Amino acid sequence: MGNIGGRQLSTIKFCIGIGICGPIAADSYQVSDFLVEVSYPKNFDFGLGPEEMPRGRSTLFIVTWEDPENVDSGYLRSKTYHRHLVVYKALAVINEILLAFKMVSLGHLDSSGLRRIGINDTLFYRHKIDSEPAGDLNCKLRSVLTDRIPSRMGDAGNNDPFNTTELARDHIATGSFPVARRYTRCYELLEHGFYSEAFIIAFSIMDDLIQDMLHNLLIKKGTQSKTKREKIIREIEEERLKTFLGPLLKELCGRSVTDLWPSAENALSWLNTKRNNIAHAGYEANYHSASVGIYTCIKILHELHQAKLINSEFTVKFFDHAKSTASRTYDSPEWVTSG
Repeated sequence: MGNIGGRQLSTIKFCIGIGICGPIAADSYQVSDFLVEVSYPKNFDFGLGPEEMPRGRSTLFIVTWEDPENVDSGYLRSKTYHRHLVVYKALAVINEILLAFKMVSLGHLDSSGLRRIGINDTLFYRHKIDSEPAGDLNCKLRSVLTDRIPSRMGDAGNNDPFNTTELARDHIATGSFPVARRYTRCYELLEHGFYSEAFIIAFSIMDDLIQDMLHNLLIKKGTQSKTKREKIIREIEEERLKTFLGPLLKELCGRSVTDLWPSAENALSWLNTKRNNIAHAGYEANYHSASVGIYTCIKILHELHQAKLINSEFTVKFFDHAKSTASRTYDSPEWVTSG
């Protein structure tokens, strides 16, 4: 623990095993105020004895930084969900290194597996505050989970301890829940660190579906010509979504999205601003803004579906996951309810 002007500061160290490998020399790298040590150990001791790391498919990153205001250490020591969020700060630092190496080695065979990473690329991670372990080991190495701690995963060797296969069978090649299928891609991107891409795709899916809804409502109002319908929609340039779901929707069906969901106006303003910043101003979404963005799009579509204006059904588990993921972020907006 250091000292700045009489104020104590903590040192945080995240040890993160990543399931990718590339032409990164085992060395120390300075990334702004963070120190990152890269290595390729053959084994790692999780407290149950040395465990063999996946050969040729793993890299160990140790990310260290000072925490002068003790904000991150406070989160890590807390009993709330915030203790699970600090790891995204370390992952963002690792991505700075991966991006630099990928950028200069595009097309090279030895860098073909390099890409940015997210929480689902971690083999394990644990942290220390001032050299003292301050949290549980988060481990996704299957051999550790199944062979050493079988009670967490069912019988050792069982590839499907939670009976996911039975749940999935009815959805294989059936086209069920078509909109949820499209949003599954957003969560795949979110889990692997492609936050801006996840946000933009979530927004684009919603925008496409809303425009389809407006075409259908215009047809019901007697505008049969596709050219005329497209002209009406294209002529709306400023704050398109707010206009689509506000005065235009009100004129076509007697209700605006705010009538369906009182928080919609604030949510749409936030969503439009974030989308424009990403698409036009070089803004990089992070885990928190992407999680909230995906949920907000899904929530709007859900409200339109409930009003029978659009067919965009989600399973209860899917919707609950979207909501809980968005609510368990730093400073989630008021429209992201918990519980």
